[in-house]
This record gives sequence, C-alpha cells and structure tokens, in this order.
Amino acid sequence: MKTPNYVRLSDVYKREEEFSADLARHLDLLRVGSFDEGETEAHVGTRRADVVAQGDDGILVIECQFGKADWDHWGRLEAYARLKEATIATLVAEDFEELMVVTCELRDADSKIGWYLIRAQATDQGEFIFQTIAGPKIDIQTERSGRVYSEFWAPIRGSGLFAGKPMQEGDSWIAKSVRGVQVALCAYKGSSRVDAIWPIDRLEERNLFLEHMKEFGPETHETPKVAIIRFPIMDKGQQHTEHWDEIRQKLVHVGEAVFGIVSKAPE
Repeated sequence: MKTPNYVRLSDVYKREEEFSADLARHLDLLRVGSFDEGETEAHVGTRRADVVAQGDDGILVIECQFGKADWDHWGRLEAYARLKEATIATLVAEDFEELMVVTCELRDADSKIGWYLIRAQATDQGEFIFQTIAGPKIDIQTERSGRVYSEFWAPIRGSGLFAGKPMQEGDSWIAKSVRGVQVALCAYKGSSRVDAIWPIDRLEERNLFLEHMKEFGPETHETPKVAIIRFPIMDKGQQHTEHWDEIRQKLVHVGEAVFGIVSKAPE
C-alpha cells in the first residue's frame, strides 16, 4: 500500500472558511457525537463561530484553524461554547502545543461540556484524517447515544496507563501524550503495532530515542508533519479474536515501555 503524502490544509483550501464549510457537511468524521449538518459562520452575540450544529448529542461548537492552534482560537471556542450552551466544544487544527493539551484535559475534568482537540491532516490524494489529541475521559453522552463499544479495547481502557473512556466498535487505535510525543496503540483488522509520534521539527530528538528502543525492533517513518518510530507487534489484529489476549498484552507492554522512556528524557 502506498504511504500517503501529507499536505497543509492551506494547500487544499484558500481560506479557513472553506474548510469549515466542508467539515460542517461531514461532522461524523470527527467522531465526537451524533449531530446534523452544521451551520457555518453562526452568530454568537456580535461574533461568528465557525460551525454550530445540533443533534442527538446536544449542541456542538467548532473552531477551525490552519497550522498550529493558538490561544486566541481556544479563547473564542470557550466563549462560543458557553454562550451557545454547548454539550461538545471542539478545536480543529493541524497541531497543538502540549500546554493546550493539558489545559483541555483539565477543562474536561471540571466541566459539563465535552472539550476536544482534534488534529486535521490532508493527503495529496484528497483524503482527510482526523485524530483526537485530547478529549473527555468519560463520555457523558454514552447512555443515550446508542453506540456499540469495542470488546477488544475494553480491558485496556478499564485500567492502567491507557485507561479512559470506552472505545467505539471499529476504533483502531488509542493514544496518550507525554512531553509532546504521542504514544499510540494500534490494532487494525489484521495487524497491530505501537507508534511513537514526534513533531517533524523534533526529528533529531526522535533519533536519539532509537538507541533505547532497539529491543523492540523499531522502524522509522517521516511525513511533512510528524516523525514516527513504529514498533510492529503481530501480524494479527482485531479480526483474530483467539489472539486478543496476546495482542493486548504486547501492545500494553511496548506502549508502557515507550511512554516510560519518553517521560524520563532529559529536558
């Protein structure tokens, strides 16, 4: 399979408003709840929110930004979400600083609103990938959403380092961030692996970690946005139910080891 080449959102859209309009028609891609097609440039007092939508899970407010998210957009999202009495508030951008991720996680811990940071990536084939960087640990919409949750991920989400809200049936990865590095446990239909993902401007730092990770058989990959160390686990995945225990055990073992090495790195 050909590895996709990632491009900037500004290479696909001339203006952020065009991206917001496209996203408003495909809100299901964000996987933050069930909402109807969103209204763009929605009035909030004297200002306008990028996207506001209603649906089975209440009211969704979205702010979109090309490049790395800034605090001005976060502040707007907070204001719009509270004024619109949102149940879900989402900032969509191409990258986030670690302090914003921590802030989002803290806000989720003490708010009735579900706060999300979602990374948007575009490929040169016209495809889009949306990756949740931060979100609520407990899904406040669970009981009334009618979602089907994954049996594969349930033990991992129940306790330990990668514990968190239940994963939906069909979800193929979960991730946890440390020092701006994302450690992702990936289980696809027929294979499984662990990815450690650095911003591309920290490529040299990533390469230093290879010396500490050789026992896990690392492979390196780069895109225009990220530098990845990939650790193959098994040529088996979620369709191989008889191997679930082994796959989960190995995913968590490698994931915890990688997370521990990254967290102890010198400043």
